[in-house]
Order: sequence, then structure tokens, then C-alpha cells
Amino acid sequence: MVRARGLAVLIIATFVAFACGGSTGGSGSKGEIDIASDLPTSGADASSGMPTQLGAAFAVSRAGTVRGYSLKFVPYDDATQGVHDPAHGVQNVQAMISNKLILGMVGPFNSNVAKAEIPVANAAPLAMMSPSNTNECLTVTYPYCQAADGFTAESLRPSTVNNYFRVAAPDTFQGPAMADFALKAAPAGLGITKIAVWDDEETFGQGVANNFAKEFAAKGGTVVDRKSYDPKAKSDFHDFLASAKANGAQGIYVGGTSATGACKARGQMAGLFNPDIYYLGPDGIGDAQCITDSGSMATANMYATQGVADASQNPSAASIVAAYTSANPGSNNLGAYTFAGYDCAAILIDAIGRAIDANGGNTPTRAQVITALGQTKNFQGLTGVITLNAAGDQTTPTLQFQQVKPGSPGTWVFKSQFAVGGTS
Repeated sequence: MVRARGLAVLIIATFVAFACGGSTGGSGSKGEIDIASDLPTSGADASSGMPTQLGAAFAVSRAGTVRGYSLKFVPYDDATQGVHDPAHGVQNVQAMISNKLILGMVGPFNSNVAKAEIPVANAAPLAMMSPSNTNECLTVTYPYCQAADGFTAESLRPSTVNNYFRVAAPDTFQGPAMADFALKAAPAGLGITKIAVWDDEETFGQGVANNFAKEFAAKGGTVVDRKSYDPKAKSDFHDFLASAKANGAQGIYVGGTSATGACKARGQMAGLFNPDIYYLGPDGIGDAQCITDSGSMATANMYATQGVADASQNPSAASIVAAYTSANPGSNNLGAYTFAGYDCAAILIDAIGRAIDANGGNTPTRAQVITALGQTKNFQGLTGVITLNAAGDQTTPTLQFQQVKPGSPGTWVFKSQFAVGGTS
């Protein structure tokens, strides 16, 4: 499929009320059904993964039961030494598969972890519902997928039946959205015409950076430098930064995550660039760790896209958002994907309920849950009205822009959000 060109700059003003609250069944006397999660919840990744896990856990605890079965949340951490790890994620999925009570999982958070996990879960089969994966090749095979990422959507699904779904907008939108925003004149955008781009050599980072650079150049901007670095081997970015400055870069775009050091380069810009130099990135940098790594350069000229809508902008979600923040107080427990995690768990619960109905009130098979999940239509979520297509994508995803609000501590704050065309 060809990416839909241009973004509909329609700001989402409201969503239909979320209708999946409260208990979904009786006392739970029929037995137990488990929903797992696989997210990075330790080390540098914790500022993204833990709030997402808490959101999913809150949805499960709030539902309590489904069609007379009690619900239990079983979380897994896929970080190794503080960084999301595909091999660790695969081990977690294998553990889930061995637990017959687990009928679906929320996650993973990172696209390279999804790349490793999908074939294992597909063969089981086990339903996957990711709040945050954005690599476009995970769901749709574009002509460049094999060469760029080493896989296609079909190669990840040995059974030929899709078991993987997500609510986040793919990188075919996320990178170009930031490119368009950077190029547009103020106040609609930043008015940047020259930019340097680097990525962390991961599936997600390279994909979003390539899509950003392609769109930026196509719309008349100049990419003055384009580099890829393995952050495990490189921690000093002064050579890249000096080159970017010499070539007249008005900003830098990074394709990466805080866990892979994407914002360490921002911190190293101190003394070399003025504090008002722009630093842009995808959802991988939109967390507290990035602000910490940016140090004195954590200024209001830092922007990140997020692959889902901001639930706090949805009046119909207000009561659940308030209940969550009351149960999980503190800024560290709230992230860009907290309520996407909630929605993913709630969608799984809804699908499990429909699978139970289709199975005569009995415990459904994992395959039956996958079938029901793929039939999700007009689900009233906190982050929007969600319909999933056969490829696994949401048909009407939303992109969000966030900006750093400096302070002690600094934080990412909502700027705007936009409906984008999904895949049919």
C-alpha cells in the first residue's frame, strides 16, 4: 500500500464515551483468565514502560471479571540491564505460552522486540495487542521492508493467520508528521529548513528517521547530515554535533529511544549550540529519561511525536483518567502510552468476552480470542474510537505532538493532535 500523503490537520476535539468500564461478568466463579503484558519496566526504559504497564493493569483490575471468569494481570519485564531486549521478550512470550490461563498479551512496547516476538506468538498462537509499536513493516509489507528491516509482515506470521494488533499510528505517519511540522512556518510549525538526522540502528529508530528525512527533503528542506550509530559503541556525539553545526543545521532529528541514548546527544549540545536549537524525535524520546539525559538543554525547543491520542483531551475519558491518577499518583506513573495500555487491555477483555459468547459461555481457545480481536469495531476507548483491520492496524489512528516544559523536573506537555488516514 502507498502511504496516504499529507496529514489531516483536524484537531480531535472529542471522542465517543468509553463504554468498557466496570465489571464485565459475574463473581468469577467459572474460573480464571489471565492477561499478560510484556513491557520494559526497569532501567532507562522504565519511564515509558512502567506507566504503560500500570495503565493495562488498571484496566484489568477495573473490569475484575469477564462473563463470570475472574481476571488476573500477569506482567513481564523485557528489559535487560535497563534496555528493552528482543531475546528477553521472546523468553517472556514463551513463558506466557506455557501458562494456559494467559489468553492474550499487552505489548510489546518496542518495535524490534515485536519483530522477535511475533513469530513465536503466532505459532502458539497468542494474541498480541501493542499500545506503542510503530514500525510500519510489522503489519504491512512495503517494497522496502525486506531490504531496510530484514523482514516482511508475512515472514513474521508462519501460520499465515494474523495474531498481532496495535493502536499506535505507524512510522509512515510519525516521521513525516514531524517533518511537516518542522518545515511549516510559525505559528503552525517551526520554520526549520536545514536539519541533521541520526538514528540508533534499531528497527524503530532507522525506520522513523528514514521516513522523516525522506519527507523533509521531499517538501523542500535540506538534510545537512545523516548518520547511524550504535549507542552501545558510541556515547560521545560531539563529532556529529560539530558537523551539524558547521553545515548550518537549525535542529537535529533523532530516530531512537531514551533507553538507547537518543537524548544524550541533546545534553552534549550544551556549549556548542544556543539553547534555542531544536531537537526533535519520535515517541521514543517522549519520556522523563530523555529530559534527564538532556540536562541543561532540556528546553522548550524539544518536540516529540506520540503515536496515540492524549486521553486527557477526551472529555468522555475524564472519570477514568481521574480514577487512574488517584490510584497511581505522581508524574512518574503517567506517560504518553498509559491510556493506550489501558485501551489495549480493555480491547483484549472485550474480545475475550465475545470469544466466550461464541464458545457457548465456555473458556475460549487462544485462536478464538485472536478471531474475536480481529473483529474489533468501534470500540469506545480512552484514546479514541478503535476499529482494527485485518493487517492489525487501527483504521483511524491519531498522532500527538508534545513539547518539553522546562522545570524541576521538566515534563512533556500536550501541544496538539491530528487524525491521520489509516490502512483499510
